[in-house]
Amino acid sequence: MKYRYITGILILLAAVGAYCGYRWYATSYRPEKLIEESDREQLELFESVRPEIITDENSAAAEATGINDSHESPAEDDTVSHIAGCEAVNDETVGWIYIPGTHIDYPVMQSADNDFYLHHGFDREYNNELGCPFLDYRCSSDFSGLNSIVYAHYMADRRMFADVSLYKDSSYMESCPEGYLVTPEGQHKVRFFAYLSVPADAPVYHTVFMTENDRSDYIDYLFTEADYTYGITAGKLKERSSLHLLMLSTCTFEYDDSRGVLAGIIADVS
Repeated sequence: MKYRYITGILILLAAVGAYCGYRWYATSYRPEKLIEESDREQLELFESVRPEIITDENSAAAEATGINDSHESPAEDDTVSHIAGCEAVNDETVGWIYIPGTHIDYPVMQSADNDFYLHHGFDREYNNELGCPFLDYRCSSDFSGLNSIVYAHYMADRRMFADVSLYKDSSYMESCPEGYLVTPEGQHKVRFFAYLSVPADAPVYHTVFMTENDRSDYIDYLFTEADYTYGITAGKLKERSSLHLLMLSTCTFEYDDSRGVLAGIIADVS
């Protein structure tokens, strides 16, 4: 009887262990492996179409050495898109965002809604919820509106827009204060000036500004609600006759539906 009792307990423990192992494989290990595979495949595709980006660093190095080994720029021909390689793969590409010192170096898509690229990759195929950065469907595709909002998931191993959350520490802003946005028309510098921790329905996601008062109120809101600001005041921002803002948004998990938003100014967008 004692032998049967012990055998029964061992069988039960083995069954529980097998079930727990299966649950771990099905809910943790396998999904993460699928995401890793999707990430690797997508990064390879990104690398094949990434536009040439002239940063302050490589421009200065070229001037210092007298050597310029960058690729031929399409800037000489206004009829050639600066993101032609991306558009050849997916004609919903509207730009490329790159922030030196971070892992953010991605194409930016725009579809008819704000859902598709949460679940699909650059090639429009389902990619195990890795997604791809995308511009809010309400925003001007050429980033010429007052506010352009780009979303991407917060993923493990600093994938997608996970590095946006690092800007919650103002010292990170000081170390990586600028980025680059490449559109079909050309390359633009982005100067970051604020980080906001907000709920998903916060006014930072407004995209329609009918009057100058709307514009002014939005700028005041950014400076009032920001965790901190950097390098510019609300007054100086309001003085700009032409202002184009870029918001990079991701989940941050401090509370339900919390978001981190990195705010920047796009230079030279007409």
